[in-house]
Amino acid sequence: MEKTCSESQFYGQEKISRILLKIAPPVMLAQLIQALYNIVDSLFVGQYSESGLTALSIIYPIQLLMIALAVGTGVGINTAMAARFGVGKREKAYEFAGAGTPLAVIMWAVFAAVCWFFMPAYARMSTSSAAVIADVVVYGRIVCVFSFGLFLESVWTKVLQADGDMKTPMIAQILGALTNIIFDPLLIFGMFGLPEMGIAGAAAATVAGQIVAALAVMKKGYRKAPARRQFPSLTGEIFRLGIPNILMQSAYTFYIFGLNLILSGFSDQAVTALGLYYKWQTFFFIPLGAMQTCIVPVISFNYAARNIRRCRKTLTEAVLFGMALMIVGTACFELIPGPLLRVFTSDPRVVEIGQTGFRFIGISFIPMVTSLIFPVFFQAVGFGLKSSFLTLVRTVVLFVPLGYLFSRFGLTWFWLTYPVTELLTTLLGVCFYRDFLGHPYVRNAPLLDQEHPAPVIRPSKPGVIITIAREHGSSGKQIGKLVAERLGIPFYYKEMTALAAQESGLDREFVSNLNKNAPRILYNLYLSTKVVRLAVTAQHKIIEKIAGNGSCVIVGRAADHVLKNHENVIRIFIYAPKAYRISRVREVYGDTPAEARANLRRSDKARAAYYHSISGQRWGDRHHYDLMIDSSVGLRQTADMILHYLEQKKGAETEKAG
Repeated sequence: MEKTCSESQFYGQEKISRILLKIAPPVMLAQLIQALYNIVDSLFVGQYSESGLTALSIIYPIQLLMIALAVGTGVGINTAMAARFGVGKREKAYEFAGAGTPLAVIMWAVFAAVCWFFMPAYARMSTSSAAVIADVVVYGRIVCVFSFGLFLESVWTKVLQADGDMKTPMIAQILGALTNIIFDPLLIFGMFGLPEMGIAGAAAATVAGQIVAALAVMKKGYRKAPARRQFPSLTGEIFRLGIPNILMQSAYTFYIFGLNLILSGFSDQAVTALGLYYKWQTFFFIPLGAMQTCIVPVISFNYAARNIRRCRKTLTEAVLFGMALMIVGTACFELIPGPLLRVFTSDPRVVEIGQTGFRFIGISFIPMVTSLIFPVFFQAVGFGLKSSFLTLVRTVVLFVPLGYLFSRFGLTWFWLTYPVTELLTTLLGVCFYRDFLGHPYVRNAPLLDQEHPAPVIRPSKPGVIITIAREHGSSGKQIGKLVAERLGIPFYYKEMTALAAQESGLDREFVSNLNKNAPRILYNLYLSTKVVRLAVTAQHKIIEKIAGNGSCVIVGRAADHVLKNHENVIRIFIYAPKAYRISRVREVYGDTPAEARANLRRSDKARAAYYHSISGQRWGDRHHYDLMIDSSVGLRQTADMILHYLEQKKGAETEKAG
């Protein structure tokens, strides 16, 4: 409860600027370290060879794809673990962690083999220069074939983060970056008696840094592999949860690859200029990237608490702060593009092309703030499809087609792709945001506290606790209420979610809707989010408190599983023929036949998904219940059957005790 209260006070009451200033610096440091990986190679390679610098720009999309696969798999493991931790299933969480290491090794082996054979063709696809092709093949094969450090480090880091260890991964990243920085000049130029390896040295320094980072997290991140028979189900769930992240990250790979292909039609120097923009982008976007990461817990908590005003304020402050920071980037790109480019290259043609490109791109930095923050906002409030759609529109629908269109008018016009893409994405984000403000949950938020009295746990006599799970339309709620009235004990349904909302500081409707309208394939992803785990944990605490207070009837919320170790629990599942349930739904809710059928299907799928995610068991399986009843015989008759069962059970126990 103390942790819940502190989170409620921090995210729900603390000044937003203070929250961001408190949690942003560590994120910025981590992103700065990652930026060093992207920029150090180019810095030294540019001093060694212009063809090598172009090769780095060409290989960049392949590196992004590799990172997307490695990190996305880690995210799948992290998400599966977080969902299990959220419902107290630590052993199951560590089974996913154990599956991570062999899965990372298999993915590395497949990726390395494909890249080894594919690399020459990829190089020829991107350039006609023999020198650049040779450098792409050398650098690409080394960073791909020896990428096992990246795959293992990504998995072990996500395991540690799921377990609450943020410090070790950060130390590992620092050690990896330092290794890369130190070995880059030593191996590229052959210093202190080491051989002069050129671009191969840059690649060796990169993989050395990845291996060092992996070794730094191995001791704490490695978990024993589970039994072989468990791998198919564990791997399936890891990829179900990780694929959305892999696809989103891969979108960046394909759009940069597409832009590289367009620019290669002009010259290798144009490709190099684009690559140098992405090197500088990593530095200028560090504050914005930190802002994206930091606003997620603030917005998601306050959305769940139905404090929409605070959600809007967080978005506004993040946009204004982001724009203030990006003005610095705009100024640098508009006023000193030449010096920025000359940090990496002395090629006059690259500098000439880059100066024009940087000035066009600099204009895009301000609308880029909103085009990047809107997807994060929608992710935080649970509108995942809108978030993904904005990202895909920006990276797939706009960038490459617009780049091709503008390139038909010449190289200078190509750079207009950036401001136009960011502006159009922002406009679409504004449209989605207006729809969000019109959503009933958002629009009716101020009326919430006036509609519900404060709930309480009512005292009760010692005795039996009855949990009721039911199919939609089987009237399980009404039957449970009849049973409670006949026994003279408390009945909990809506009161349970209201108490959980009180416990967590979240909104009643948000907690009430935890198990509604969510397809099973997405449910563990949903349950892994911090604010949902907070709600589920609070709900479980309330169910246990209710049970600890004496006899009662509890309907829904996987109470039978939550109380699996509690004494004197009778677990009941109520079902009915589909035709009967459709008739009841039409009678109670006024649905049309089509609406009734759709609501039955959707509600039962959501309840099954919630139950499976909480318990790992199949909802409605007769092995998990003491009594299963067809309620189509009538509500009072079903209640009578439950009471008769209780009497028989009590008599049998008395006879056994005697």
